[in-house]
Amino acid sequence: MQRLFATMRSSNISAESKRELVLFLREFCTVSSSLQPAQRMQLSRDLAGRGVFDIISDVLRSQEKVLVSAGTDILHYLTQDPNLLRSYIANHEESSREGISLLGLLIEGIATDFGGEMLCQFLEILKVLLDGCTADTVTQCRDFIELFYEKCFDKLINIIESSRVEEYSAKLEILYNICELLCFCARHHPYKIKITFFGSNSMEKILTLTRRRERSLVVAAVRIMRTIIGAGRNDELLISHVIEFNTLKPIIEVFVENGNRYNMLHSTVLELLDFIRKENLKSLVLYVVESFWDQLLMFEQLASIQAFKLKYQEYVDIAEETQTTSVDHTRKADERGLDKEEEDYFSKDSNEEDSAAQTRHAHQQCLVKPANGSEIHHIPARPKSGGLVDNGSDKDYKPSPKRPVKADEALNIPMESR
Repeated sequence: MQRLFATMRSSNISAESKRELVLFLREFCTVSSSLQPAQRMQLSRDLAGRGVFDIISDVLRSQEKVLVSAGTDILHYLTQDPNLLRSYIANHEESSREGISLLGLLIEGIATDFGGEMLCQFLEILKVLLDGCTADTVTQCRDFIELFYEKCFDKLINIIESSRVEEYSAKLEILYNICELLCFCARHHPYKIKITFFGSNSMEKILTLTRRRERSLVVAAVRIMRTIIGAGRNDELLISHVIEFNTLKPIIEVFVENGNRYNMLHSTVLELLDFIRKENLKSLVLYVVESFWDQLLMFEQLASIQAFKLKYQEYVDIAEETQTTSVDHTRKADERGLDKEEEDYFSKDSNEEDSAAQTRHAHQQCLVKPANGSEIHHIPARPKSGGLVDNGSDKDYKPSPKRPVKADEALNIPMESR
């Protein structure tokens, strides 16, 4: 093993010898696949420690398809421990010669027409690297994901965008694999996808594929949109972005153009609408019906479209009922407020009258004190004047008995007489 890697790194090795050694290394990895998992893992670490990733980077730069195929097979074997490759890419990203890192070579591989089997190899390697984060590997995984979205994501989107012009378009298999990778990213990294889409209008660029004649690409674009909405269904910011930029418009348009043909496009769009309805995404339901119902009217006989319209009507009825209830509560509150003011006003007048009556009654009590319910005290008689002369003619005089003074008369006694 030591001599093998020393020879492969030698600058004096011929192209033919290097080719034979690379093919030998692939055969070695293929045979090693029969080992137990722990032994395969240990072998992968030994190969990584001897510099196998440097050799694979050189192999993937080759113009010879056989060598590139051998390199992807070796790399696929080594992804049994993805952190080995993640760590290598993160550590060598800036120091890679010719400005193309191993990650960049993988992105070039998925965008190059090597043939179906090799394209699948590149796709599977990238999926493994972008997946499989655990508590023990979260740091390496997070660093690699950040690197991928920073360096490579826009390249994939640009390949799709340039395919609007057919003479510059990538082949169907390449575009389909890129869509597959984007769906994978949307499922596993919804937050990163959201941030990336907001920053570069990536969703609008992806949906340019709906104008392609190949129905498989149109379906792939719709599936990406469905995956993004599914992953971010609780994200109000994402839903608002879809509505603000009218993102579903090209999907509805191509659905209408497809007419009543029952095919994958028909089923995929209906599944998207069913998902929006079943997940109670109110904003999207209102947006679709209010923006596109005239076009969807031709499909009114379909159960999915009928159910979608019923969900919309349900939201409208709830909104109207809520508004009516709110108006009634407001009116009743105003009426209660008016009744309270009137009650306070009359209560105030009543309190003032009661206070005045109590004052008069207290004043009467000072003047008249009831006794046994009927008797009252007599007002004392005025004392005799000491200046009169007593003569005999008054001896037989008997004054008439004094009449008791009534209460109402007592009130009219002048203050001077009291």
